[in-house]
Amino acid sequence: MLTGAQIRAARALLRWSADDLAKHAKLGVATVRRAEATDGPPSITEANGEAVRAALEKAGVEFINSDQPGVKLIKNAKGVAEISQQIDALEDKISSIPAPTEPSPEAAMNTMRKAVAESDLTKLKTRRKRIRSERSK
Repeated sequence: MLTGAQIRAARALLRWSADDLAKHAKLGVATVRRAEATDGPPSITEANGEAVRAALEKAGVEFINSDQPGVKLIKNAKGVAEISQQIDALEDKISSIPAPTEPSPEAAMNTMRKAVAESDLTKLKTRRKRIRSERSK
């Protein structure tokens, strides 16, 4: 369970106002303020707490709930869904690059563009795999 202190800290890491969090969680700003009012468990419904958690995690916050609850910001955090969309777009781009038929400057550029896109694709797939494995722990 999140604490009000964790929600405040997560918002600070993201540099979000209470209005920003309310918008991303699809809640009222009064609900966000009520959730942050105490250091302990927030006085909001479980569903609203999950909406707050989901919005903050989607933005790249990781909640740490060991003996001392805290938060940390995941560098370059993107959700798996967003990365998957980028992967699909790159795969489409790669398939649309024509195969060289004869040597020419244009064919060489297309070969280079395809290689760069394939490298980016590999990086995105690796990042998505890492995020999925971290979330399953």
